[in-house]
Amino acid sequence: MQPLLRRRTVVGLLPALAALGARAQPAASKPLTFIVPYAAGGPADVTARQIVPALSKALGGQAVIVENVAGASGAIAIQRLLSQPADGSQFLMGSPSDVILAPLALAAVKYKPEQLRLLGLASRAPLALVGTRQLPTGTLDELLGDMRKPGARQYNYGSIGVGSLFHLVGEDFAARMKLRMTHVPYKGAAPLLQDLMGGQVDLAFLTPGGSNLADLIAQGKLHAYAVTDGQRMTRLPDVPTMEQAIGLKDFEYEIWGGMFVPRSVPAEIAQRLNAALTEVLRDPEFRSQVEASSAIPSSPMTLADADKLLADQTARYRRIAQAIKLEPQ
Repeated sequence: MQPLLRRRTVVGLLPALAALGARAQPAASKPLTFIVPYAAGGPADVTARQIVPALSKALGGQAVIVENVAGASGAIAIQRLLSQPADGSQFLMGSPSDVILAPLALAAVKYKPEQLRLLGLASRAPLALVGTRQLPTGTLDELLGDMRKPGARQYNYGSIGVGSLFHLVGEDFAARMKLRMTHVPYKGAAPLLQDLMGGQVDLAFLTPGGSNLADLIAQGKLHAYAVTDGQRMTRLPDVPTMEQAIGLKDFEYEIWGGMFVPRSVPAEIAQRLNAALTEVLRDPEFRSQVEASSAIPSSPMTLADADKLLADQTARYRRIAQAIKLEPQ
């Protein structure tokens, strides 16, 4: 496992939650710790630091510390969170990759998503199905027609690793389309993009937000066939949704970032943090910062809605992992 990488930023100096009863306070006597399971400067870190000023304000000026705890695809941070007292003083910036997929892909990870409680989403970034320019640059429907022709070669698709979200989305797409495709795993997005442009790999599901993917598409170096959202993306306005392109319903995938606490945190503390996150999501400055980083600000949700979302997402990825017989490494 990689060593812990920690970086702390204290935001806010005022005492917090003075008007609340002690049971409803997330450890108001000490600063709150917002754990980011990746190194400083990455998308999760950026989102957490965008959240902190409005979150501190929503909690009455409570000091909030951002701490980066990187390693093992986010698992080290989550295992640390679960080992701490369940008093709401520490919470996590989590995503499907570390909360749901790491336990499916890594044998050393022993926690389960059910041990965590989602307080709500902060941002989301849909994916785009992109292909090398050596493929037909028409519609997705035309591409699928070529792939299904008698005697056609078997196409491949790349991802950033076995068990990654992009891998499972690619497998689900192949299954839904009744295609045989070869998975080509890469160690990161940069070599995958290089081989996409060079024609060594045919297709990939990737997120345009926070990367140069949209620029590569605009420059004609890659072709985008469809996006995995219910509506077209601002950065790719000419690219249809999956439903618009081929009538494929219920194929909406995204990388989301959400706030998590251990499931054992008392309900009143979770409710208080959920209410604070709701205030963050209504803050114009936060929303503009998220949009500037090429992501989409999320809408507020109740704890019940958040519970359902996490349960549904967990069941969805487990189903795909089981279908492809994913073996933890």
